[in-house]
Amino acid sequence: MCDLELNYLCTYKLITEDDDDEKGLSKMMYQIQYLQMFGLTEFDENVVGKKLDTLYTQLEKEPFLEELFEIHPYIGKMCKQIMFRTLFSYDYMDLFHKVLYYYCNHADIDSLNSSIQQLKVHMKSLTEKNTHILE
Repeated sequence: MCDLELNYLCTYKLITEDDDDEKGLSKMMYQIQYLQMFGLTEFDENVVGKKLDTLYTQLEKEPFLEELFEIHPYIGKMCKQIMFRTLFSYDYMDLFHKVLYYYCNHADIDSLNSSIQQLKVHMKSLTEKNTHILE
């Protein structure tokens, strides 16, 4: 079902970047883990695009995805397929990776629901943060 590499922990947000020589390490680790998820060592837009399109088609009728779209910061500003792609952005990939891991590995429903809830809380907090910035 899932054509993604999900058997690893997303750690890019755990990098602290306390010193000047550590600046950019978190972003670099995100890029490496993004490629890892797609089974790539170099970015290939065609491979990533096809895998994202296939995965979206497989998941588009899942209730949890609709729940995420309902609270997505870009609801009404972009189509669902594009909102889906934003779940692989720096802000969300670590948490969405966990959702995909539990979903694709048919893990117990409590683990899946817990990871979905964590992502929803994070999405809401970013939406509220961005709303305050715009005010």
